[in-house]
Amino acid sequence: MSPFARPLSRPATALAALAVALLGAASLTPATPAAAAPPVRQAPNEDSTLTWSVRPTPTKDQPERPNFSYDLVPGQRIEDSVRVRNLGDKPLTLTVYASDALTTSTGALDLLPAGKPPTDVGKWIVLDTAAIEVPPKKFVDVPFTMVVPADTESGDHTGGIVTSYRSPGVDDKGRAVVVDRRLGTRMYTRIGGELRPQLEISDLTIGYSGTANPLEPGDVHVTYTVTNTGNVRLSAEQLLVVPGRLGFPGREAVLDQMPELLPANSLTFSADITDVWPTFRSAVTVELRPVPTRDGDAFDPQTPQATASAAAWSVPWSQLVVLLVVAAAVLWVAWRVRRRRRRKDAVQERAVEVAAIVKETLQAVLAAREPQPAADRAGPSRPDAEPGGTPDGGPAA
Repeated sequence: MSPFARPLSRPATALAALAVALLGAASLTPATPAAAAPPVRQAPNEDSTLTWSVRPTPTKDQPERPNFSYDLVPGQRIEDSVRVRNLGDKPLTLTVYASDALTTSTGALDLLPAGKPPTDVGKWIVLDTAAIEVPPKKFVDVPFTMVVPADTESGDHTGGIVTSYRSPGVDDKGRAVVVDRRLGTRMYTRIGGELRPQLEISDLTIGYSGTANPLEPGDVHVTYTVTNTGNVRLSAEQLLVVPGRLGFPGREAVLDQMPELLPANSLTFSADITDVWPTFRSAVTVELRPVPTRDGDAFDPQTPQATASAAAWSVPWSQLVVLLVVAAAVLWVAWRVRRRRRRKDAVQERAVEVAAIVKETLQAVLAAREPQPAADRAGPSRPDAEPGGTPDGGPAA
């Protein structure tokens, strides 16, 4: 969607979105330094003959200005003009106004929504007219005056001059809407004084996602918001660090360079750090090093980095399951071994008892079969015969 193409206060419609999408090639490109901006931008609508471009009016010293860029001081006054060229075959009536710039959630440079009053650069600019009619294949230069307030803070102030074309439309539900097609050119203003490149990280959250395979590491998902708390537009190099823990190695992830961020604006980022082993508690540190985006800017090497850290639980569930299975298997094997050992000991004890019984039985049998001595075989002795009697006890003869 074009940074300068937004529906009015009536409900947004699919037709409006389609018409706005056609302006993509002519809109402000996201996070692009001023020197890289295209010198001419065109805004087509559903009528292919209705197109126009907006750019700074060429001057003798700068015949191909890609956008407005000024180095000023508080209280300074300048005069300039913007050129609007009708590339179509029909007269074109446009509204012209100035506005403040902002960084969108996608990192693109946009201007305030239509109807929202500016408070910075857009408020400093006074245009000679609020509406113009441009003949076919012709251009109109719109003069303007800009006065920097005496109490303006040093640093970067960004805005733009917008041209707007409104036309009726119908949404997919048959409701009448007004489509506002906007096309503009950027205005970068640097107010002299101390530059303070400074970033702040907030709302840092992390979460760990493990895998079912205990032999594979997981991922750490990181989300954080970066705010430009300084007074200069800048970018940043982004580094995410997961320190090593419990013998596992740490991880680092270098992200793409942050898009240009205007002062007092914010961007939210999300990223995944892969191949992180679960260590019950995983931490992440975000490090941002400010990088200038304006040609000729150079930040002090001692410019502080923005850092922030957060931690989250990273329980190794799959590894714990494997550990429990292994522990259960070891306990089961140990139980079987002890059971077999007890049974073996019981068998041995029973064998000893049986052997003892057999031994006693054999000893008894052997003892019963041994021959007796002669005295033992004669039997018990008989008592002597009484006097006068015979040995066998009869009467004497």
